[in-house]
Amino acid sequence: MARVGRAIIFPGLLLLLLVSVALATAVGPVNIPLSNILKALLSPIPFLGPLVGEPPQWVGTVVWRLRLPVAAMALFVGAGLSVSGASMQGLFRNPLVDPFILGISAGGAFGWVVALILTRDLEGVPIYALRALFSFVFSLLAVIAAYTVAKVGGRLPLNNLLLAGIAVSATLTSVTQVMIYMFSETPSQLIFSLMGSCSNSLWEEVAIVAPVVLVGTVLLITFSRDINALSFGEEDARGLGVNVERSKAAVLGLSCLVSAVSIPFCGMIGFVGLIVPHAARKLLGPDNRTLLPASALLGASFLVLCDLISRSALEIALPLGMVTGVLGGGFFLYLLSVKRRVPS
Repeated sequence: MARVGRAIIFPGLLLLLLVSVALATAVGPVNIPLSNILKALLSPIPFLGPLVGEPPQWVGTVVWRLRLPVAAMALFVGAGLSVSGASMQGLFRNPLVDPFILGISAGGAFGWVVALILTRDLEGVPIYALRALFSFVFSLLAVIAAYTVAKVGGRLPLNNLLLAGIAVSATLTSVTQVMIYMFSETPSQLIFSLMGSCSNSLWEEVAIVAPVVLVGTVLLITFSRDINALSFGEEDARGLGVNVERSKAAVLGLSCLVSAVSIPFCGMIGFVGLIVPHAARKLLGPDNRTLLPASALLGASFLVLCDLISRSALEIALPLGMVTGVLGGGFFLYLLSVKRRVPS
């Protein structure tokens, strides 16, 4: 029965992703018919181009230069945040953990601002990569700081970890805002960028984010058996032959990498890594061998649709982080209330 369910769910998630990208490409200030979108996508292919015909020139420009890179960026960012959240929830054995709450996003934003100040007079793809590297390093330092503060002796109380993550996140967010105010010529623009948006994404930026998320996701999936073992506790994992410290370091580092790489390009997008893994766990159960790929697919669709909402819900575009924040904040409160009712 479980295999039948998986056979239905994974094609369904792929179909949802295709529909989400199609909607994000079609809907905007000027709606584009699906037939013209298909022509724009297929006409460059040598054998299919003559069969489908050429779309109007403006359609090709809008699809390839404006809407498709935005949808692609949202796709990869959503997948990265979701698989990172699912991995860390398994690692810390707590469904309330996600990259935003643990300080990864705040650390990444701090690193991005530091790199931005240091490279303000430089441009080009290598500079974007350097800023992404700074985001990764400081996001890793942020979660290590939260981990160190929360640890009591040889134990890691999960409530301490959540409180430490929130404290580290709040501190780094405040320091980041001070740095923007003191060193930036356009502080309001930078603060708006940190609120989260994929709307100005370029293919050059997608080319940096996509391979990091893809490789990081594949590597995290290879650790899914270790995460399963760690979810029963470190002693049980050692009894099953898991190199606990190596696996914890690898999962933590990869989770930071795939979530922090998006910050230089899309800002801080919160709660995706909280909502999506919970929904995927409801569909497929807690086995990380299926939970991680399902979270990646569902998270990709989720953020593409959230980006569409942020661009289309009102006459003025909302920051993407506001949309996910409203959804995720309510969901976080719901999870907290459920945990309070469950006897320990």
